[in-house]
Amino acid sequence: MKKSLRFKMMAGGIIAVFVPLLVVGGFSAYKSMSALEESAQSQSMEVAKGLANMANLVVQEEMKIAAQIAVNDSVIQAAVANNQGRKDSAEAAKAAAELTALIRQSGNEYETIYIAGTDGKIFADGVEGKYKGIDVSDRNYIQTAKSGKVNSGAVMLSKLTGKPVLMSGAPVYSKSKELIGVVGTAVNADFLVDKVAGTKLGKTGYGFAVDKTGSVIAHPKKEFILALNALEQEGMKEFSKKMVAGETGSEPYTFKGVKKMAGFAPVPLAGWGICITQDYNEFMAPAYHLMGVILVIGIIFLVIAVVSVSFFARGIALPIGHVANDLGDASEQVAAASSQVAAASQSLAEGASEQASALEETSSSLEEMSSMTKQNADNAAQARALMGEAKQIVERVDGQMKNMVTAIQEVTRSSEETGKIIKTIDEIAFQTNLLALNAAVEAARAGEAGAGFAVVADEVRNLALRAADAAKNTSNLIENTIVTVKNSRDLTQKTQDAFKENMEIAGKISQLVDEIAAASSEQAVGIGQIGKAVAEMDKVVQQTAANAEESASAAEEMNAQAEQMNGYVTNLLTIVDGTAVQQSVHNDDKPAVQKPGKPMIKKILHAGSDLLKQNRPIRPQPTIAMAKSGFKDF
Repeated sequence: MKKSLRFKMMAGGIIAVFVPLLVVGGFSAYKSMSALEESAQSQSMEVAKGLANMANLVVQEEMKIAAQIAVNDSVIQAAVANNQGRKDSAEAAKAAAELTALIRQSGNEYETIYIAGTDGKIFADGVEGKYKGIDVSDRNYIQTAKSGKVNSGAVMLSKLTGKPVLMSGAPVYSKSKELIGVVGTAVNADFLVDKVAGTKLGKTGYGFAVDKTGSVIAHPKKEFILALNALEQEGMKEFSKKMVAGETGSEPYTFKGVKKMAGFAPVPLAGWGICITQDYNEFMAPAYHLMGVILVIGIIFLVIAVVSVSFFARGIALPIGHVANDLGDASEQVAAASSQVAAASQSLAEGASEQASALEETSSSLEEMSSMTKQNADNAAQARALMGEAKQIVERVDGQMKNMVTAIQEVTRSSEETGKIIKTIDEIAFQTNLLALNAAVEAARAGEAGAGFAVVADEVRNLALRAADAAKNTSNLIENTIVTVKNSRDLTQKTQDAFKENMEIAGKISQLVDEIAAASSEQAVGIGQIGKAVAEMDKVVQQTAANAEESASAAEEMNAQAEQMNGYVTNLLTIVDGTAVQQSVHNDDKPAVQKPGKPMIKKILHAGSDLLKQNRPIRPQPTIAMAKSGFKDF
């Protein structure tokens, strides 16, 4: 089924606007989501690394403190006395007093510091003997210390306070390098838990930590501490295995129906894993917003395109359709008139008496045909005016397309400004790197006291370098977006060229209308020939038969021209409406032409006499040859 001209113009305009918007919008949304997801993975992993390094420093410090206590002379003497079987010895009391003083000096950060014998029973502590006599031989950190290794990292709930404490253990050797006891420390882990659990990433991001068994040892929700095992939680098993195994990375997961992003890093000395998690929808919010903006802009442009193209197509198709219908009616009237002329010519051939009466009928038909020819010319003039208006509409649409190109250029300039901002971020990262290097130099000058600060300064420098790399990557993405926007501008230019082609099509239609007007002029030629035939019949009756034959020939020629013009009108209606139109000229169902009677003969005779008296010449306009090939390029 053929489509109408209006439908084709609307479909072409809408596709030309919608496809570039769809491609640019989809590409921009995809790139934004990819960049945001990579940024979230990198950020969560870097924050987790920072917390892991901090926790590792804390554990290292606790191990150092436990080792220093284990080599204290008072501790060694108390362990020797305990090994000799002297319970409640003076050496043990002296060591307990020194441990009590140490706890006070730390600001009561330690819940307890104790000394246990090789049998695992505590014989001295720094909290007035509250732990004295307790067997701790089954504790992992004690067993590790008895094997000769200083260790830390075990977290458990204190039986006295109910709060988490970080346990450390160190072996006590005699001067002969014989294992004679174990030192154990229990420092309050609230500050470490608060530091990890208090880390925020956006509105929904937070941190938590697990030990080597997967048990949660730090979490914003206190009730989860040492009560929840990450290895047993649906959705968390996969990346929790990697945390316990000491791996570093980031991975998306779903917890209780909520999609999240986890970045994790190990604490090597303690065997912990620290994780930073954030809701997926939060860090993807800018991408979702961008998709919404693109969708709204696309709908707005689509509505504008539909309305503009609809008015444009309607303004062209409807006037052309009306003109074509009028021309069709006129061609049918011309065909009917030519049939009447042919019938009159046949009647004239039957006899000279009938020729005179037929002259009046012929004159009447000539006047009617002359009027129709004038009407055809007027209709053609109206069609030319309508085509001029159609050209103005196309020019206005072309102006709107230029405005769209200007809008896309504004988007390009905005992307370039964003690139400048990314460059500023890169410069800030560079300055941060310099400050980190200065801090590392100052830490090196401070010697051992600045060792921890040197590690932090080094991590800050690494973060600055990664921030610079991220800024560079983001700059590349923005440059790609600028290229995409420029491509969209080229597509819009192609759309504008398409509208110019429509203007050319409108020009061709105007040429067709001119050709129809020329056909009307050709009809005037036939009318002039018939007039001459009538004049000759009136002058020379003897030539009546010859003149009648000439009139019949002219009528046939005019009938053929009317049929040809009707074919042009049919093709024009097919182009405009998109449906086949049945030709009405020379249809088998048309009524038969009746021969004129005697009253009609008298009218023809008077009309012929009037023509001779008035001597009115019929001057047809120069004709333009028409053929069906004129529609090939349309």
